[in-house]
Amino acid sequence: MKRRLPVVLAVLCGVVPATPAAAMPFIERSGVTTPADEARAAYDAMTPAQRIGQLFMAGVSSTHPSPATLAVLRAHHVGNVILDGNSSLGVTPTATNVAAIDAALTQGEVKPFVATDQEGGEVQRLTGPGFSPMPTALEQGRLSPSVLRTRAKQWGKQLASAGISLNLAPDADTVPSPHARRNQPIGRYDREYGHTPSRVAAQVTAVVEGESRSGVSVTLKHFPGLGRATGNTDLTRRVTDPTRRHDPYLRPFKRGIAAHAPFVMVSLARYPNIDGRPACFSTEVLRGMLRHDLGFRGVIISDSFHAKAVRFAAPATAAVRYFTAGGTMLLDTERPPLYAMERAVRVKAASSSSFAQLIRSDVLRVLRAKAIAGLLS
Repeated sequence: MKRRLPVVLAVLCGVVPATPAAAMPFIERSGVTTPADEARAAYDAMTPAQRIGQLFMAGVSSTHPSPATLAVLRAHHVGNVILDGNSSLGVTPTATNVAAIDAALTQGEVKPFVATDQEGGEVQRLTGPGFSPMPTALEQGRLSPSVLRTRAKQWGKQLASAGISLNLAPDADTVPSPHARRNQPIGRYDREYGHTPSRVAAQVTAVVEGESRSGVSVTLKHFPGLGRATGNTDLTRRVTDPTRRHDPYLRPFKRGIAAHAPFVMVSLARYPNIDGRPACFSTEVLRGMLRHDLGFRGVIISDSFHAKAVRFAAPATAAVRYFTAGGTMLLDTERPPLYAMERAVRVKAASSSSFAQLIRSDVLRVLRAKAIAGLLS
């Protein structure tokens, strides 16, 4: 099935087009007719373990994903991967690697999301022949939205040519000046598109629109924001950020959601002005702010649970807490803990009907996103 991301992103994000059904490009006259229908059909054809595997994303080498690693991932029914680490191979060798990943991890007719971090500057994971050098987000923020939209479409097409179906970008974090460089996770690396929510909102919208038109799914991050964080969640346990529930700094996320970004990555930091919990374990953040306040109906993906900020909880406990709070897909670049998480979710779903219903909804949400991205054959 060809990717139809630019046509039906609105369906995933909860916006129903006014176009009559007869004119809608994704209608298929025989059999399945909508992404939701395709998702249900795929769900019904999967085993319980395969379904739960759709909720996890593991790391694999961006330069040499080994057959042994892929075999273990398949045995655990892991449904999605991120290409971990930097690669200068270029588009064609990357596409070969992704084809091997697809072949190993496709479950029935369901292909994996293959993700990368392609923001620009120091956070451009894929380089080499066929990949244009990308300026930092701060430099991208100085472009007009129309120019940035065009360039984002070009960068997205390069990812699509390499087989990448999901970009874990753009950053919707706003880092205030004049001391932006003191912000460890974002400002230190010029990952912000500007220093005011309005500027960041305009540029994030342009990137979402541009890359989405290339056929690559995009991800807003790191909700509800790391632009004023006290440290880096990768390295520090108790990182805090002052964002409030109805904060002006949420504007870039709101605009990106309105532009139909299908994924939002949730932060691992704590928010004392919300409820003090890590955002990934906060029902108020995930269900209250993201689902209710901003109306997001797509996939909520975690930042990597390999980070120090969430290592205080055992992997099994962390996974159950995350999905109970409202998460949809859990990312962990370290594979052994991820396998323990998958087992814990499977056991909990078998013993709790209410948790099982949550998981069913999450799996269908992921499968709808895959239908829109053309990953259901």
